[in-house]
Amino acid sequence: MTGRDAIVDTILDGFAGRVVTTHQVTNPRVEITGDTAALTALVEAQHVLTADPGTFALLKNRYDVELVRDGARWVMTRVRIDNVWLTGDPVAIFGTPQPAR
Repeated sequence: MTGRDAIVDTILDGFAGRVVTTHQVTNPRVEITGDTAALTALVEAQHVLTADPGTFALLKNRYDVELVRDGARWVMTRVRIDNVWLTGDPVAIFGTPQPAR
């Protein structure tokens, strides 16, 4: 996905009212060079269906983030998420599987 609006719309449309999600961030590493920075971290994400809490997906992802200084804060300009592993049912993330065409 590219662009903040596309990412937010896609995630909210697919998750709002359907999925409860938690994230745990570990091993963050930051390298600052002037007004830019690079961040890597491991992120574990748990997605559970609200209508069926027994249906879940647990993922471990590696985040690679580029940031720029914006006054007193840092703003992400690029985020790449690479999945390391997944356990559970992908339906918890992607919804009901569609029949093959």
